[in-house]
Amino acid sequence: MATTRLRHAFKYPSEDEDEPDELDEEHQEKLIADLQASDAQRNDLYCLSTLIIPVVSALYFIYTAIFSSSTAQQRLLALMSSSSVLCTAYLLLFMPLQAPARRGNAAVHRRDTADGPVEQYLAYLSAALAALLLLAAALSWRRGLHEEALKQALPAVIFGLTMFCPVDYMYMR
Repeated sequence: MATTRLRHAFKYPSEDEDEPDELDEEHQEKLIADLQASDAQRNDLYCLSTLIIPVVSALYFIYTAIFSSSTAQQRLLALMSSSSVLCTAYLLLFMPLQAPARRGNAAVHRRDTADGPVEQYLAYLSAALAALLLLAAALSWRRGLHEEALKQALPAVIFGLTMFCPVDYMYMR
């Protein structure tokens, strides 16, 4: 009678043979919970590190409004800039972006009908204020006040970076 020879896959001598190839349910659940906890911790760190940008610029604009503005127009623009970046910071901290819902080919952002006016309109008002400051920056640039124009354009740049750059805020909370 012919004997059959079985082939065995080659293993290095250092490999443990009693280690299972698959994880059981308890190990899978523990691994998933650990990964979710580390992901949430990393997302909170990203959120706080991104929040530093508008807060520091708001402090700069408040300082400018109080101490280094010589005209009422400069004070008003500094106060508008500080309120714009503070609105951006509020949006980042308390109203993170939600993942868009897909309808056909277009992505539609979800909006809860029970949201108050702050939740519904603050992003639009902050964008409008940033656009108004960007318009003031363009006018200052045309008059040759380049340093003032850069200061006035900074809130729009901060709003654009924090709201439209892919920083994974859609999946944070």
